[in-house]
Amino acid sequence: MKLATVKYEDKAIAGIVKEDNFYGFQDIDPALPTDMISFIEGYDDYKKVIVEKLPTTEATCRTCDATFLSPIPRPTTFRDFMCFEEHVINSGKAMQYDEKTVEKLLEVWRSMPAFYFSNTNVFYGQDEPITMHPVSKRFDMEFEIAVIIGKKGINLSREEAMDHIFGLSILNDWSARDIQAQEMQMQLGPAKGKDYANSMGPVIVTMDEVAGYGVDGDPQRFDMPTKLYRNGELLRENNVKTIYHTFGDMIAHASKLTAVYPGDVLGSGTIGGGALLEYLGKQPFIQAGDVIEMKVEGLGSLRMEVK
Repeated sequence: MKLATVKYEDKAIAGIVKEDNFYGFQDIDPALPTDMISFIEGYDDYKKVIVEKLPTTEATCRTCDATFLSPIPRPTTFRDFMCFEEHVINSGKAMQYDEKTVEKLLEVWRSMPAFYFSNTNVFYGQDEPITMHPVSKRFDMEFEIAVIIGKKGINLSREEAMDHIFGLSILNDWSARDIQAQEMQMQLGPAKGKDYANSMGPVIVTMDEVAGYGVDGDPQRFDMPTKLYRNGELLRENNVKTIYHTFGDMIAHASKLTAVYPGDVLGSGTIGGGALLEYLGKQPFIQAGDVIEMKVEGLGSLRMEVK
């Protein structure tokens, strides 16, 4: 099932995308909720209604006539991780760390899937342009996978954690690298450098559809090729299966001594080559007029314009 929140006839509507049509939950059955988080919370029951009634429901609109917002306009919480080793290594080089420092960084990083909390109030969808950062001279993107929690859990094992994933989406954690570098000297982690905008979508793909991409013999990983484009130019191909700390690792760590809840979003951190910082000056940072497209097999394509 592919789920989205769109703007149509000046209303924000949560619902289902099927082929080229969008079906609002309320048009399928008035008893269904009006927002995505409530739908996620009651998914086991609501899914039965969808299966029964969707085939005879008239589409709310064509997808081409709707504006795609973030599938969850305001997540319950947002934790952003750093789970791809290539990005960690490339970022260390970009920061001009020496080899010994990078190895020390990797030693700590491999020991746990660390994360920081970020702003849930600045989530945008595919059809909501991002205004160029008014201050940063090193405005960047970060190509990530969003993991959406489907049910409450606490102190979960990495195996148990997989059953708590509702679905996946594409995520771009827009980053002001100069601001981030300055404030992280205080050793408090990123704050204003990550406070400006996040793009997610265009849809959430439920795990029953994602399951087919599972890596044989490794239920923690998904073989999902990725492509990153800037203004139509292919910058990098990669694969979600290259993740070091898996989605299960992320959720298990997040749920230690504190619960995760339906509607929580966990960012995977940047897939290798998914940030301009990694190109060591061979790519300029984000400019007004840029069009960024992030494609993930099985999840679709998130296209974003910078104004």
